[in-house]
Amino acid sequence: MRSAIFAAVAIARLAAAAPTPQQFDFAAVLDAPSPSATGPPLTVVANATSVFSVDTASIAASVSAEVTTVATASITGASASAASTQEPSSTGLAKRGPPPPPPPPPKTTTSSSTASSSKTTTSQQSTTSTTSSTSACPTTPEAGTYCGFINPEDPCAPQPDGDGPRVTPDTVAAFEAYPEFHSDALKAITPAGYVETFKDLNGSTSANSYITFKTLTSYSVSDCAKLCDNTTLCTAFNIYIERDPSLNPTLNDTAANTTGQYCPNPSSITNYKCSLWGSSIDATSATNYGDYREQFQLVIVASNGYDKTNNTTPAPCPGYEAPSNCTGAISSGGSYCLGSHFFPGPYDPSVCGIYAQAQTDTNKAAAKAKGQSTYVPSNMFNAYMVKKNSVAQGTYCSLFNTVLSSSWASFEGGWAGQNYFGIESSWTYALSQQDDGKL
Repeated sequence: MRSAIFAAVAIARLAAAAPTPQQFDFAAVLDAPSPSATGPPLTVVANATSVFSVDTASIAASVSAEVTTVATASITGASASAASTQEPSSTGLAKRGPPPPPPPPPKTTTSSSTASSSKTTTSQQSTTSTTSSTSACPTTPEAGTYCGFINPEDPCAPQPDGDGPRVTPDTVAAFEAYPEFHSDALKAITPAGYVETFKDLNGSTSANSYITFKTLTSYSVSDCAKLCDNTTLCTAFNIYIERDPSLNPTLNDTAANTTGQYCPNPSSITNYKCSLWGSSIDATSATNYGDYREQFQLVIVASNGYDKTNNTTPAPCPGYEAPSNCTGAISSGGSYCLGSHFFPGPYDPSVCGIYAQAQTDTNKAAAKAKGQSTYVPSNMFNAYMVKKNSVAQGTYCSLFNTVLSSSWASFEGGWAGQNYFGIESSWTYALSQQDDGKL
């Protein structure tokens, strides 16, 4: 099963006006709107029938509508074509900064050597519509309901039953200390092709690079890895156990509840969750410790994180040569730079390709309108993931009118106030057929 990712609205918006071409634009990242979701919902869903997907047409339309300013580069033509053999000039921007101070570690709980119970490992897909997870429906259920046509958002409506054990006594403290949960996390075997980045935390990952999640029937790291391997843009996953309510928690508030149902703190159920990420993850990102639904407290335990070990080559972009890896970012393209934009969400160089084409089209149309014989094209872009204080933010795109050598990719991070901005997964894409900018 090949899963697609994230709605276009989460990544297609241009975050800010074009920055000064000579340097990384910290404000574009700081001021960018967050994606619509930065982690799995703190609700129970089961039997996924739909997944997030990239709507390329919508992204292209959105970017084309917003890229209306002509971008120029002061070095063009034959001079630009020689750039790949030239060394970049200094712009005064620090090429690297000191690492950020270590953040407070996420909460941990005591471990136990108690062995976990054996369960059949299967998975069910996440969704925005639900059906019963415990029995087959005698008829096809109405979309958004369980068997019996019970709306899961109704007061005190039964929620899909979790596959984990029922903890007794049914308290938060007992759930957090339950030996089997910590045994699952501590004894988990790191799957081939991955490296473990954190283990047995009481917080799950939260970041802009969230892709999707599944509810599993057991604490199966291998199933979670398979899901990541078969999901576009996935480079890391987080598996954890969550305390969820058995009923939709409801207060006896006549303004919001006219049914008379009252269950502010129902009994709990246990769910195994697997979330996927379009960036690396570490303990710094494990900041979701749960929440309250009315008087019911959701908590997270046994949270393990895994990154792919190889420097995963991103997918090719149509019309471009195979991507080339950089040790840093080209934040200073000098006179060859056409500008840059930031896209919150998972790391996705394809949005940079759309942005590059939109900028070339805008430049070409403006030149035609003025009766000019040449325009400034985008012939290469650099796409990289930006991290703020080690937490993924989104894809940063810089455009250039010629192919620059790897010696230009020298920026590895820097400070803006109290925030440290680092980068990862920096790749350049060059047009297969270079545009000479002639009309």
